[in-house]
Amino acid sequence: MSYLALESPLPTGTLVAWLAAFAGCWLIVRCLTGPPARLSRRTELYVLRMLLLATLVVVLLNPVQVSETPGTVERPEVFYLVDSSQSMMLGDPTTRFEDALRAMRSASAAAQSSPVDVKLFRFGQRLLASAAVDDSGESPISSSSGAPPAGLTPAAFATESRVPDRKKDRPKAPLAPTDSDTQLMTALRQISSRFGHQPPAGIVVFSDGRARDETGVADVVSPFKRLGVPVHVLPTGSLGKRGDISIVAVVIPPRVRKYSEVEAQVFIRSFGYDGVRTEVTLTAPAKGDKPARELASLPVTLRSGFQAVSLTFRTTTESHGVVVSITEADQEISDANNQLTSDVSIDRTKIRVLYIEGSAAPLTATVVNNRQVLRGPFTDISTALMSDDDIECVVLSSAQGGRLRRVSDYSYDSTRGFPETKAELAAFDAIILSDIPERILTSTQIDWIEEWVGRRGGGLLMAGGPNSFSAGGWSESKVAALLPVELLPGTDWNSSEQIRWLPLRGSTQHPIWDLYREERRNDEALSNIPPFSGANRFAAVKPNLTITIADGSITGSSPKTPGAAQRPTDGATLQDAFRRLFTTAEPTAASAERGDADKGTSAAVVLGRYGRGRTAAIATAITPPWAGEFTANWKAGDQTNFPRFWRNLVYWLTENSSIGRRRLIASADKKFYSPGDKILISSSAFDELARQTKDYRIVAMIEPGGSLKDAIGDYSPFKWPEGIPRTSGEDGPYIAWGEELEIPLSEAGDAPHYAMTLGIADALDSGAANQSLRLELTAYEDLTQVDSTSLDIQVLHDPFELQNPFPNHDLLRQIADLSGGRVLNGADDLAQILRDIPVKVGPPIISRAPLWSRWWLWLWMIGLLTIEWVWRRKIGLA
Repeated sequence: MSYLALESPLPTGTLVAWLAAFAGCWLIVRCLTGPPARLSRRTELYVLRMLLLATLVVVLLNPVQVSETPGTVERPEVFYLVDSSQSMMLGDPTTRFEDALRAMRSASAAAQSSPVDVKLFRFGQRLLASAAVDDSGESPISSSSGAPPAGLTPAAFATESRVPDRKKDRPKAPLAPTDSDTQLMTALRQISSRFGHQPPAGIVVFSDGRARDETGVADVVSPFKRLGVPVHVLPTGSLGKRGDISIVAVVIPPRVRKYSEVEAQVFIRSFGYDGVRTEVTLTAPAKGDKPARELASLPVTLRSGFQAVSLTFRTTTESHGVVVSITEADQEISDANNQLTSDVSIDRTKIRVLYIEGSAAPLTATVVNNRQVLRGPFTDISTALMSDDDIECVVLSSAQGGRLRRVSDYSYDSTRGFPETKAELAAFDAIILSDIPERILTSTQIDWIEEWVGRRGGGLLMAGGPNSFSAGGWSESKVAALLPVELLPGTDWNSSEQIRWLPLRGSTQHPIWDLYREERRNDEALSNIPPFSGANRFAAVKPNLTITIADGSITGSSPKTPGAAQRPTDGATLQDAFRRLFTTAEPTAASAERGDADKGTSAAVVLGRYGRGRTAAIATAITPPWAGEFTANWKAGDQTNFPRFWRNLVYWLTENSSIGRRRLIASADKKFYSPGDKILISSSAFDELARQTKDYRIVAMIEPGGSLKDAIGDYSPFKWPEGIPRTSGEDGPYIAWGEELEIPLSEAGDAPHYAMTLGIADALDSGAANQSLRLELTAYEDLTQVDSTSLDIQVLHDPFELQNPFPNHDLLRQIADLSGGRVLNGADDLAQILRDIPVKVGPPIISRAPLWSRWWLWLWMIGLLTIEWVWRRKIGLA
């Protein structure tokens, strides 16, 4: 406010005396000098002189303009400590974290008149200043809304001063519940370092109380009471629940082939539901006009803690998302963590099939669209395979003179036969040997096939015929060791038999028999497989890593082949025992109805594994004339059964062969790891001739993936391995993102390979319960890049933070009692705390401005004197 005051330098009495003395002197002088001249006794002159005299009196009285401004307001500070650990994501229907944010916002709106300055911090694994309530940047926490607080004038509010923030340049962390650990006592111990020149008026802790460091509460909290800083607590989370079930992580290969079998590792954490039965489900979400569909499901019996389950599903032709969910239990703390989403991408790299056909049926020429086209016994199968855009089929035929020559629809290449090098063979993913004798290949080529299947993951199929299996001389070759069946000695082909495939009950769910999505249509197709003429017999099905998906129902003449493991209808053989032990499969109902006329059954379609690769044996021939009905008449409303079967068979055979054409192959010893584990990285390099080599330099680099793509920090959770030179200039214990390290050559084993062991940090630092990382490997020959590949690595752990999902309100209550704070029951209590905090106002600021110091006053006096002088001269006075 502003007002006028008379602050004369002389006391009023003295001033009056001086004025009286001046008037007396003037009268005496006047009496002595006589009256003034008549000319000078003008009214105008008297008025001017009286104005000058009055102005002089006013100056002597010294009027002063006094301005009084209220003292500065020091806004009291309140520190908000918000629990940002993953347990705050629990809750139903809203999470504990959302409840805390809602209380902050509601209290801010209810206490708008409070001048409190709120400082926001998050704590979990560490204490960090936070600039916003959430990632959107919205920060409605400050109680000041721009209006003056109650009891303060607008001027006082306008001149408020704040304690300077000496750490204003410190990076602000987003406020989100991401930390995998809660260290509440550590946060309270560290918060004192954030105090300004005076401590805050109070601290408010928003938490569920679930913390790792629950000991030493009194030692940490009692000093706040001595400082006069009460620690108030606002507990979140309900105690009236039974427990919680959550899906922690899911590990699915990021890139897979279509029509392939994919294994998904699902990691579950539960508390309070021991022995409860539930179900884990994989679902492909709806996309466009395609509805959601279930991929797989598995019943699970829960046990407290961490557990893992595996589910398998078949891919289709398109990339899609995968939703992993677990059935919600009664009285569960939260259902928001009962679901997790991942993605599956389809690798569209072409599958290359080398189809070797030995049938003696001649080639024929026909005209199609005015162009001559070659046809042979291989045409039906090669056409069926190449009807899939992602399959390429190269046909070798021995029909002309017993030599393998490459055949296409339009040419017969007599100069090109079986691949001439291992590198050329490695360009294929699958080999089909149909009615081919062993003599057609050299021992070197057979060695290549054995290595190609066992080490490179190729897929091998041998189909029956007069020149296949033992009848073709394969029983003593290395190929016999690859096949999933034991071969008979001597001749095992019988051309007089008629055999019909009987898909076994239990095996009809195998991906090879997955011809149609509609179960009825699929069953109809399998029950109408046409018969074959002639068949090979096997001594037995190998017991390890094999499965029989179809038996052969034998009719017609069936002379017993010496030593053959025939399956009578009224008894069980050793082969049956093995089959039931490893496949638990029986003939389908449709097959059983036809079985009354059968003279016996024998394994017809057998699948197996060898090393990295997969193998299959079909007891029947697959080309005319032996399979004429099969290739021409397998129908179920249309003619797509035949190509669908061959497509499925090739995709199953080549599921492990995606690395077949690579010159750098890498693998890890496990699919997932825990903090503190060691990961063994192994890689093999191949030269241009597909020979394993040690002449390359293998460089590895770690990149963040998944939840770590926006990770804060420069270092991965992997420790720098001992004994490996470091040329990047880094000297920390951990490998920096993108830092290169060279994988040394390993001397262990027969073949040259590269290997390295990396240690994982004892605790994840990103705040996530799991981390997905990608290891990029590149092979160099001198400075030339030869090939590159990558490994996806999943690091999982069971953090203490989530082992017990129930809140610990007792700990929070103890903190409030020891510090002199209160337990707040909601936003109203918090708003009352903010309103009750006193405001310190400094002494008022007073400023004085004397009237005589104003320029216009002196201009007034000079003006009056000038006018009086001019007037006197004008009338003739001296």
